[in-house]
Amino acid sequence: MNACIKCVATGFLGGALLLASKSAAAQGAVNSRSAQAEVFVQQAHALLDAGRVEAACAKFEAAEALVVGAHTLLELGDCYQRAGRSASAWHTFLEAEALARDKNDGELVQRASERVTALEPKLNRIVFLVPTTSRVPGLSVRLGANTVPASAWGTAIPVDPGTQRVSASAKGYRAWSAEIDASSGEGRRYVIDVPTLTPEQVRADRGRAYRTAGVVTGSVGLAGIGAGAVFSALSRGPDAPNSCAKGVAQCSPTSTSKSSFSDAATVSFAVGGALLATGVTLFVLAPSSDNKENHALRVAARYASGGGRVQLEGVW
Repeated sequence: MNACIKCVATGFLGGALLLASKSAAAQGAVNSRSAQAEVFVQQAHALLDAGRVEAACAKFEAAEALVVGAHTLLELGDCYQRAGRSASAWHTFLEAEALARDKNDGELVQRASERVTALEPKLNRIVFLVPTTSRVPGLSVRLGANTVPASAWGTAIPVDPGTQRVSASAKGYRAWSAEIDASSGEGRRYVIDVPTLTPEQVRADRGRAYRTAGVVTGSVGLAGIGAGAVFSALSRGPDAPNSCAKGVAQCSPTSTSKSSFSDAATVSFAVGGALLATGVTLFVLAPSSDNKENHALRVAARYASGGGRVQLEGVW
């Protein structure tokens, strides 16, 4: 009985020691992150003193990524403001205010709130107007790399000064994009009217029309080359009986008919080759719906009285 009690006691003791060691390890990791974050903050202050604002903001961002705190967020927001990134500073101050409110830190709440209030009238904003006709299925509106949810359409969105890229896209439609210069002035509002996207089917129909025209033109060209081959054969055929006088052993016929056939062959080869080359070009270079093909084509034609040749080289 005593042996069993000792075993149980030993088990409990071992479990307690294991939990204590895990807790100590976790606390050690937290302390390590806090220490590293403090190092980043000190480096950021040194960079600010040296006038390297953007580099300082990067250090504050690294510190905030390790340990989220209202005080660090306030310093990061101040850094953004010094760098001229007013919208980023405003968002950061809002985040700091919410975090300080959760921690019941009235002083930090007031500091963050004052900065939010001071920045708000100075912000440049973009408003996306998306009419019903533009709201195609699957429409995605983006501001830079960020998707603007439908609930925010028509709402003034604060942006940092500078060039802002706006875009709209949807599956089965051609994407639209534009750039807005929001670098001048303060408190300005830029209204973006999102246009109705063009269906990709229009481009696909153009491609089909090009390919159909290419097939028809190429077929006519092949027929012309075939006619040229017939005329070429006739120009090399035997002498016609009525072209030689009766009883003459050595016949020296006139060359009029052979010359006519030869000329007709040359013209047929030339026209047929040109039409075939045009047809192949139309077919190969027809616009595609995804616009990803990379085509290259070279056409070389050779004509002679005795025949012709069309040479096509390319990648498609």
